Amino acid sequence: GFEDVNLIYRRTEAEMPADPVEVEEAKEEGVKFHYLVLPAKVLATEGRVSGIECVRMELGEPDKSGRRRPIPVEGSNYVIETDAVVPAIGQTCVVDCVLPDECGISEWKTMNVDDLTFQSSKPGIFGGGDCVTGPATLIAALDAGKKAARYIMQFIEDGAPSATDKDRLEKMISQLGVFNWKEPKPFSAQTRKLKLKTLEPEVRIRSFDEVESGTSPAEALREANRCLRCYRIAMVAV
Repeated sequence: GFEDVNLIYRRTEAEMPADPVEVEEAKEEGVKFHYLVLPAKVLATEGRVSGIECVRMELGEPDKSGRRRPIPVEGSNYVIETDAVVPAIGQTCVVDCVLPDECGISEWKTMNVDDLTFQSSKPGIFGGGDCVTGPATLIAALDAGKKAARYIMQFIEDGAPSATDKDRLEKMISQLGVFNWKEPKPFSAQTRKLKLKTLEPEVRIRSFDEVESGTSPAEALREANRCLRCYRIAMVAV
């Protein structure tokens, strides 16, 4: 029901760690993006939120994440009037308080585990999903859990998990980068990935219904027949 929604981000859209599809859909829904802006203070009137005091930013040198560090512009403070604030400043998976000292913890407060077996430095303790990668997708966590379960079974039955050559090859292939979408296609009549139909913006901003429609059987078959550059994978396998 809100008609005036503003999103404040201290870097530019190029540095935004968000799914590009979700960014575009938010724009379609009328969300106003304020880039190079840092929220400095929540303002209140008679006990209720009345605004956000903001500071304009400029980009400096890259930080540890590889993104350019935002630097406040002195004297650039201004106020955005609002009656509701939704903080979205990132997520952290807290694992150090529940793990034994022998388990390695990264500087990002995530578990250090073997890339293939998911076992930590302490035998018998495995990790996967957000506690290893940091905030990611549900499907990635499910994938990690399914793979880790096999190695956990090996540990229980044989005393130690053991990665196979197939495991190593699949891991190597999964790390291949996505090709440039502007690259000329090697075969004629190739098609791009299907763009799923979505609810109209004016409908989805007023409901919690599923936004994407999914594929029809015909669309699923057509997608399955698209060229996924398997020759590149075959070259790696050879």
